[in-house]
Amino acid sequence: MTVSKKIEITKIAKSRFSQVNFHQLQFGSIFSDHMLEAQFINGKWKSPKIKPFGNIQISPGCPVLHYGQECFEGMKAFRQKNGQIVLFRPFDNFTRLNNSAKRLCMATISEDIFINGIKQLVNLDEKWVIQGNERSLYIRPFLISSGEFIVARPSKEYKFFIITSPSQAYYREEIKVIIEQKFTRAAKGGAGFAKAGGNYGASFYPTQCAIDKGYTQVIWTDSKEHKYIEESSTMNLMFRIKMLL
Repeated sequence: MTVSKKIEITKIAKSRFSQVNFHQLQFGSIFSDHMLEAQFINGKWKSPKIKPFGNIQISPGCPVLHYGQECFEGMKAFRQKNGQIVLFRPFDNFTRLNNSAKRLCMATISEDIFINGIKQLVNLDEKWVIQGNERSLYIRPFLISSGEFIVARPSKEYKFFIITSPSQAYYREEIKVIIEQKFTRAAKGGAGFAKAGGNYGASFYPTQCAIDKGYTQVIWTDSKEHKYIEESSTMNLMFRIKMLL
């Protein structure tokens, strides 16, 4: 993958790659060696940096903790049979992240930081992109409000991160779903289209209720009549309307 301009990189002292059992990966539980961080302050984004993966420090008064002003994306890098690493539709994820940010009244991210940042981070940790069916490097860009205040208003400071996680298939066994008839994932005029953490957190209870009944996941219906199918939580949803013989 080609990149436009180099980002300042601080490499990890010792890679954790050899410590990972890539044959028994639990989705989203193992993280690669490095991450990207950029800060929005005084009305503009500072140059991003790539550094060793690790904890981040924020104030207890950080507004993301109180008002949930944050959004994220989920995408993947794959290693093809010829060894080349490819990204799946990164510009669509870039557009969707900024649409979510606008709905949450957050600073939008630049294409260069998002796309170029992902490319350089994946290139740096390229050995974590394992070849094979159902294998990929999951990429999680996310944007949070930062600063230190608990006034109910949009933040003027933000932080953007990209972390990556080597992954196998999200579901390894047969999936059993239930069509939700009571709870709602999104409503007209709301923020259901935004990929915001609060939307996912609110879905956990009805999903757990479904799991307690022996199901794997929920198929969400419309908020008004629960008559029309809208989406599923963690997977794509397709229907075969007519079978051609």
